[in-house]
Amino acid sequence: MRVIPVAAAMLLAAVGMAQAQTVLNLSANGSNTVDPDQIVASLNVQASSASAAKAQAQINGEMKKALDAARALAGVTATTGDYSVYQNSPDNSAKPVYQASQTLQLSMAAPAGVPPDAFTALIGRLQQQGLLLNTLDGNLSNQGQAAAQQGAIDDAIHQIQAQATAIAATLGEHVGKIQSLNVNLNNPGPVLRAAPMMMMAAKAEPAQAAPDKVTIQANVSTTIDLTPP
Repeated sequence: MRVIPVAAAMLLAAVGMAQAQTVLNLSANGSNTVDPDQIVASLNVQASSASAAKAQAQINGEMKKALDAARALAGVTATTGDYSVYQNSPDNSAKPVYQASQTLQLSMAAPAGVPPDAFTALIGRLQQQGLLLNTLDGNLSNQGQAAAQQGAIDDAIHQIQAQATAIAATLGEHVGKIQSLNVNLNNPGPVLRAAPMMMMAAKAEPAQAAPDKVTIQANVSTTIDLTPP
């Protein structure tokens, strides 16, 4: 008869238990739909001239006026973007035309997704000055984004907890230790866009903005041990 030392027998039993343990691999898609808390606009200053210097001088002057107007409104963040100048010769004309442009980005807090009237009035004034409105977006601030992401993660984890509890009950086991947890976030772009437009009339109505809600999604996958009763 073969005799197995007690220590070795205990080790074999432990290995057998480990091999018999149930391991769950679960995943869930969580979501959280919230109101945007910022309004964001992108505008263009454009000019054309037979002289590159004149085209650039024109947009430099127009941009300065636009920045002064934006910074005069408390709470507005104004930044400039792409600046480009290129030569265009329509109809193979012997005299080239220089096209110059620069972008202006404006943002302001918009509690509950409602843009302040002062912001849309500012956009209207800039349009009357000749700026082109490219986009008018509802968006999330960094703080709002972080809060919305956490809500989406919580939703996915709650789904996984319910799945794990149900499966464990069916198998007559208990939910045990979490081995791993992976989180992937799906962040949306801006939620509302307006087509490029120019408003030149002295009494033109300002741009209208009614941003939709923002949905943040998170995929959570995990590996969970089940333990016998």
